[in-house]
Amino acid sequence: MCSSDLEWSLSYLRRGMDFTLAFFGLLLFSPVFAILALAVRLSSVGPIIFRQQRVGRLGQLFTIYKFRTMEAQPQAKGLSVTRHGDRRVTQVGRLLRRYKLDELPQLVNVLFGDMSLVGPRPKLPDHQHRQAQSMPFRPGITGAATLVFRCEEEMLRQIPEEQIEAFCKYKLTPYKTNLDFAYAERATFRSDVALMMRTAQVCVIRSKA
Repeated sequence: MCSSDLEWSLSYLRRGMDFTLAFFGLLLFSPVFAILALAVRLSSVGPIIFRQQRVGRLGQLFTIYKFRTMEAQPQAKGLSVTRHGDRRVTQVGRLLRRYKLDELPQLVNVLFGDMSLVGPRPKLPDHQHRQAQSMPFRPGITGAATLVFRCEEEMLRQIPEEQIEAFCKYKLTPYKTNLDFAYAERATFRSDVALMMRTAQVCVIRSKA
């Protein structure tokens, strides 16, 4: 894949759009941030913001930010992926995950340039597909694969627990990576705006993506 195939995905115009929308999004949602932060604090013991290392552009690691949705110190180490009904998720966390509100702090990642509004979801270092190691564009808060697999946690309920890690690493992640790369090759300003609007729609009305 050459840079000419990714003219919009790698453009300064897209980065300008990301920065502008993230900046005003943080201002607009600041009251919501305060309410959600209080809800997370009161729901269980632990930090309000969950931090984790993820793989970004050109394989560089960065710290992703989310509202914490799981117990800070679960009794036993669980899976690195989450599926519907996971007992580690708090009551408030279920609500945040349902409407993807836990992702709002990633606007800070977009502002800092670690992420884009639209792109592949940033992978854990041990879950990244080989193609993602040289990914030329920034990972995103939403993207083509994110929208298609909107109900991924429910889907994973059908996979036996002992097979989930291998299923995600060797089947699901490569498929999603290919889907995101295919989108990036033909992405435009209009397609990004349409994808973000569709994402907002399915988050609000909980329709099948």
